[in-house]
Amino acid sequence: MKLTQLPTNETDNYGNTEKDALYFETVIIGTGFSGLLAAIGLKKKNCSDFVLLERGSDIGGTWQDNAYPGAEVDIPTGLYSISFIPYKFKKRYAPQSELLEYTNYIVDKFGIRKYTKTNQEVTKLTYNEAEYLWHVEVKTGENYTARFIVDTSGVLANPKVPYITGHESFQGAKFHTAQWDHTVPYEGKRVGVIGSGCSAAQVIPAIADKVDKLTVFMGTAEWILPRLDRNYSSIERFIMTLPGVHHINRFLIFIYYESRFPAFRRYPFTSGIIKFVKKLYAKNLKKNLEKYIDDDKLRQHMMPDYELGCRRVIPNTSYLPALSRENVDVDISGIENITPTGILTKDDKNIPLDIIVYATGFFAYSNVKKMLSFQVNGIGGRNLNSEWETEAVSYKGITVSGYPNYFKINGPNTGTGHSSQLSYMETMVNYTIKAICTVNRDKTIKAIDVKSDVQSQYVTKMKKTMKFTVWQIGGTKSFYKKGMTGEVTSLSPESVIHFIFSRKWFRLRDYNLLK
Repeated sequence: MKLTQLPTNETDNYGNTEKDALYFETVIIGTGFSGLLAAIGLKKKNCSDFVLLERGSDIGGTWQDNAYPGAEVDIPTGLYSISFIPYKFKKRYAPQSELLEYTNYIVDKFGIRKYTKTNQEVTKLTYNEAEYLWHVEVKTGENYTARFIVDTSGVLANPKVPYITGHESFQGAKFHTAQWDHTVPYEGKRVGVIGSGCSAAQVIPAIADKVDKLTVFMGTAEWILPRLDRNYSSIERFIMTLPGVHHINRFLIFIYYESRFPAFRRYPFTSGIIKFVKKLYAKNLKKNLEKYIDDDKLRQHMMPDYELGCRRVIPNTSYLPALSRENVDVDISGIENITPTGILTKDDKNIPLDIIVYATGFFAYSNVKKMLSFQVNGIGGRNLNSEWETEAVSYKGITVSGYPNYFKINGPNTGTGHSSQLSYMETMVNYTIKAICTVNRDKTIKAIDVKSDVQSQYVTKMKKTMKFTVWQIGGTKSFYKKGMTGEVTSLSPESVIHFIFSRKWFRLRDYNLLK
């Protein structure tokens, strides 16, 4: 790892003063799975002049932040793991603590910790055209320069806390699930959970038997599906990590989830299958609602009236039983305002609370101002933040015209609504590493910038394909969409197989070569 300091107070071509700026060939922003994959990929190619900048106090990304009770993955760990790094998971659906252990296992196995700087919250990236370098500014005052930027700052990194009148007046504890305050005991307390999505469905059963009273302020109905979860024996854990067994197990899980894709894509020949699958799941959900929910009005509210899949499906078998507990109430009237001592509902119920938990998810790409966690300035003073407010576009969800040598992992339209995001992450990082290595091999190339017409053709194709997916036409508000109701900006309209093969090869001809 090379630490090259610019002379103190040296002024760049933009008139900025760089004090003790550190140069690295590559700056990786974020230490979640994407960041770790990028570091591993660079090391394997003997490109070890890089640094990982983590805004938190420790490595881990999503699974460092989301440490709320009950937090766990909703895809089997056989697939929600890095393909070439098997691990002896104890459970089919790993909890947050085990996923964080897995993260640290990867960090130690590949010696990544020494390349990492924590408490480094990036505030601005600026491309210097004369130097062919990116200038990186950090909140604490540090400065970095780099030839390449691999931006792996997470899509699920900015918690969404809706403004509710009276929020500031509440005298008890209040926090988002992704910012869970572990210094606040909830045992024996009166707790209110706002939200009914994935995090709510996990935290509610985890705390319901420990609190005195739990009130769930439920919003939109969700598709809640059964899942088969279990603990692995020590023998199974060993066998599952064996090379042949590991890959076969992963392949079978992959095929199962990939086979669901036609249910989310509107192919002419799949309409019958779609209706059958929806009817099957609707029948199962209705049966479980009748089993656990006594109130007829609540049962009707919890039955989705929109297409299966246009909001994230919740695979959970403990959520509905938790709602049926005597100490759990569900409010569907809506919140009028927050008071100093609790919440006033729209039907004039004053509910006293000691703790308010916002299980309200993340902005992802639904809020255009939250797409990026920092300012990104490209060629000619262009600003990616303002451009994406108008239209979130990129090439293959990774590179953006006008921003040379900038690689955005998990960019627009690269999320999955049916499989494991890690499959997408590996694909995008592999493409990025190939791009960096291609540029490094040709010493005459200073930087690459995707051609605007190539990007436009790609964006047009994605938009056309997206029009035939349930995510765009399924009929509900979702964080998948820009502004919750517009174009789908988070998810890819491609199957995982197509996503992988369409990014398997890096084509230099798609890029302008800056020399």
